[in-house]
Amino acid sequence: MRVSSADHGSPTRRAARSRSRGFTLLEMMIVVLLAGLMASSAVVGFGATRRGRLRAGAARVAAAMRFAYVHSLTTGRATRLVFSMGGNRVWIEDTEDAHVLDPNDPLRAGGATVDAEQIEAIARREAEAQINLRPRAPRAEFARPQGNRYRVRELEGIEFTRLYSSHESEPRETGDGHIYFFTGGSAEPAVVHLHGGNDETFSVMLHGASGRPEIFDHAIELPSIDESSTDERDVDLRDQRIREAEQ
Repeated sequence: MRVSSADHGSPTRRAARSRSRGFTLLEMMIVVLLAGLMASSAVVGFGATRRGRLRAGAARVAAAMRFAYVHSLTTGRATRLVFSMGGNRVWIEDTEDAHVLDPNDPLRAGGATVDAEQIEAIARREAEAQINLRPRAPRAEFARPQGNRYRVRELEGIEFTRLYSSHESEPRETGDGHIYFFTGGSAEPAVVHLHGGNDETFSVMLHGASGRPEIFDHAIELPSIDESSTDERDVDLRDQRIREAEQ
């Protein structure tokens, strides 16, 4: 049976040949839509991962604050928590020396010694502050305790950008920042900022009366301290921790 040439050009055959050559417009639109949904899901998932790392970093800082507080209380040594500003490292140091926290220290070290590498830069500031110098207590020498539990910790995916403490009049953004803990069961009030690289900042605030850390999912500054309005809950918590350490 012969097929006429007209049959080869029928609409049905032309549509079949067109479908066999590639995607239809509708199929292309579906593919583009699915690709867009997959890309947006990946972006949302990546943002959630970074925020999760930031929150985990804040939780580890809070745990380090509690650890430093208990260490000072149980060992009877003045202790400080050290942050590498602009970096992601944190560790504790302590001293057997008598330590008096000095908010007017021209070296901005709170009355502690400083590393040799910092002396040249700091000496210039100290020379400029000679007119304001007064008799000061001997500087306490801090060092990191021995043992694996005291090793330097690196927090993945975060950066310490700002540290407010009561012994420095301006927030610290470079060098090593310190938060001091005292043997009597208290600490200096402080706030440290953690940045996650995605324009998000978490804050960890340390309540001085009890050594209690508190996490915020935004940037805050150190509130003004009014000793007469100390939170009774903080005082009770401090007394409880002192009793537990004595047992």
